[in-house]
Amino acid sequence: MALPVPLIVASGEPGNVEFSDDQGKPLPLDQVALRVIGRLPLSRGGKNHLAQLVDLWRSKLDTDAPAEIPHEMVGMPDSRAKVLEWLVLQLTKAQQQGAQRSTRFMRELGLLRQQHEEIQASFQNLEQFVYRHGPQQRKLETTLSPVSGQLPITLRNGSRLVQRLPGSSVGLSDIAIQISNETPPAQGVLSVSLLSPDTNETLAIWEVQAARLTQGWLRFSLDRALGPDTISLMLNVAYQGRDTVRLASAVQHPEPRFHPDVDGQSIETLPALQIWRWIAGARAPISANAFLQVGGKNRLRRVERDMLATAINLDTLNDTVPLFQSGDALLVHVAPAHTACGILAGLALPGVQQVFATLQTRHAEAPRVEYQLALLPQKQRPHHPGRLPAFDPALSSGWISLQPEEEGQAHVLLPRPLDSLHDIYLMTRLPRGMSSNHYGWSTFSNICLQF
Repeated sequence: MALPVPLIVASGEPGNVEFSDDQGKPLPLDQVALRVIGRLPLSRGGKNHLAQLVDLWRSKLDTDAPAEIPHEMVGMPDSRAKVLEWLVLQLTKAQQQGAQRSTRFMRELGLLRQQHEEIQASFQNLEQFVYRHGPQQRKLETTLSPVSGQLPITLRNGSRLVQRLPGSSVGLSDIAIQISNETPPAQGVLSVSLLSPDTNETLAIWEVQAARLTQGWLRFSLDRALGPDTISLMLNVAYQGRDTVRLASAVQHPEPRFHPDVDGQSIETLPALQIWRWIAGARAPISANAFLQVGGKNRLRRVERDMLATAINLDTLNDTVPLFQSGDALLVHVAPAHTACGILAGLALPGVQQVFATLQTRHAEAPRVEYQLALLPQKQRPHHPGRLPAFDPALSSGWISLQPEEEGQAHVLLPRPLDSLHDIYLMTRLPRGMSSNHYGWSTFSNICLQF
């Protein structure tokens, strides 16, 4: 026949058909299905054999078998021309069907892209709504608390600590270490980075100036939680500067691969750590006291419960203002004869453009209460208890009067971003002519700072 197409030979029993190319190389059925144009019987026995392949095609590939070249064409004097004509017709038909399939696939691909864009837009809108309005907070998952009596891990100038992080990387959003220094170093920088040895990629870098290295937790936040793909994570802490930085120590880990490496030497004691998580790949407001990664977008910060609990009572400058019983709000209980005030120290960072808070008196029998939110430079904080400072009207919300259980908001819209640390003052008072503060459970909640 001398046909300009390669041949595939079908041989064997009907229940165990084997295929091979014209060189005798075996071919799997899926490759045969991709390459075959038609079935050509070379004898009456071959015609019966190829007819039995119809059931094989339907059972294995769930499709019709390729068309068969009429047997009569083979025995004719001009059989080659007839077979070539048949092949041209089949190839033309296959090309037309392929073009139709390509057109249909392109149309379906366009619809899939449109649906994907709509899903992405819907998710972004949902994420933005939850980001702005949802009662959401990054979740503290793991805490390796400092162990009493353990010697701290000391970092000198040029020292470096490398720690493999426990747990999964999915959704990791914040990491904290605890500083044991009672007084900060005179000068220096603590550099913290998060990297993955699996991808050899640095995921985030944070830098903390020496003046911020005081006793307590240092929290490092990612602008967006890590994605759904699991990777190994290493925390790298390096110090350059005068004096030393001491990191609080936690438990001794029995597994060597989790032992921290300090200046090339492995130690058994882990540094005290905290790990937060959020929805994988999604954004959440950053804690007001957290350090943002280098290059991160400082959009919105939220004052979380642990920071609310540190609010200073202006009446004593020693005590803290209590939280409301639900724990989600600060209770600045309205006073009968003067202005009650709580101070959130140094939470308004440079770059803040707006501060707002939700206000509510949480009892139906409470009096009408007036609320005010104001900012004051940290260096101007009063040194005498009960002395309310004079606030710049541009840094104050003004007094807002609310009925019992009525929810409101106080906003401080700054004419220009802050250039220094400011304290946040939360104040309540009774309207003029009123003296009873019974059930005056006046609260501030959802305190946020917009950058």
